[in-house]
Amino acid sequence: MRLLFFIGMCSLLLTACGNYEGLKNVKSNNHEEMAEQLKTVSVVSEKNLEMRQKIVESALKDTMFGDFIHVEGLNSQEPYSLEIEYKGKENLSEKMTIKCIQLTVRDAVYAIKELGLNIDHISVNVKYPFVDKYGNSSNRYVIKSKYTDATVKRLNEDRKKFKVENLPIVADEWWIHPSFEE
Repeated sequence: MRLLFFIGMCSLLLTACGNYEGLKNVKSNNHEEMAEQLKTVSVVSEKNLEMRQKIVESALKDTMFGDFIHVEGLNSQEPYSLEIEYKGKENLSEKMTIKCIQLTVRDAVYAIKELGLNIDHISVNVKYPFVDKYGNSSNRYVIKSKYTDATVKRLNEDRKKFKVENLPIVADEWWIHPSFEE
């Protein structure tokens, strides 16, 4: 009975993140509304700055692959230079963990693309907990990436058609921690 339960749970988890091509990153119904709200927000007003921050943060939190930490750069003048940071989540295997971290980066870039922000570039960085030989844990960067406005505009409109294996190729700057290289 325990074996059946274990097999069932494993298949559920594999379905959640293992079938990368078949994943449905269902776009939130609010993305179009958020993009429209952003277009009407004046850059000058401090109140609108807070609203713009909330809209962008909400879009960036809309991923199941990583935990959103923060976004910086929305308080400057357009075009924005955004610094986005996530904490990667552990998965069943190292390979699946790496794939989910890459999906986090993809989803962050697409979230900004879908909002239609006037950007100069987007930097998406992901931290992940490492444990040293003494058992102490610390969060370290495992991916640092940068995408210019021109690169973001060239991405297919449908994020599901973009293969995460191409992230290092299309990124204007890409660094991955040596222990996370495949």
